[in-house]
Amino acid sequence: MKVAGAAVTLYASVLGKKVDELADEGSKGETEPNATASGELAKAQKQLRQLQWLIPGFAALVIVLGAKHGEMQRPKNVKLGLVKN
Repeated sequence: MKVAGAAVTLYASVLGKKVDELADEGSKGETEPNATASGELAKAQKQLRQLQWLIPGFAALVIVLGAKHGEMQRPKNVKLGLVKN
């Protein structure tokens, strides 16, 4: 999960650089193209808009899974796991 989150973050930075390079074509913001924006800029902004929601989702998932795995390593749970096997 951490690797996937890092990959998505890296891809978002690549898209951000592309949007920055094409910004003079016209945009309302980082993720909103103007009517005069090129197709390439509009596509990059659309992808960036989607990724801005995925990145916090991955972060939340890593936090939840970390808490779950931490709970599984409590001595009580380890003992139960050893007794079951």
